[in-house]
Amino acid sequence: MVKFKRVQDWGIAVLGLYAALSPLFFFYSGGAGFSVVVAIAIIICAIIALAMPNSKPIQWILIAASALLFIVPWISGITGWSAWNLRIVSIIMIFLSTKTIKTIE
Repeated sequence: MVKFKRVQDWGIAVLGLYAALSPLFFFYSGGAGFSVVVAIAIIICAIIALAMPNSKPIQWILIAASALLFIVPWISGITGWSAWNLRIVSIIMIFLSTKTIKTIE
């Protein structure tokens, strides 16, 4: 597989960037720091996944980090639309990662 060509990983990187920047656009009732750290970790993993397209462990790390982003609102006390924003983004990232794992041989 060619490096930096998989659309799913680019989508995950963009959604991770969106999740990292979302405290600028949404009011977070709780601490937004943990969600930003998790989102930055997702961006870094997505870039690594783009550079190493045949690595299943990286995709599993992306799934775990996306699942962590899903529960961050409960951990940080984020409520309202901001919490659902993170959850929806994380569900899309989990879907994209699992779709990628199926294509890796």
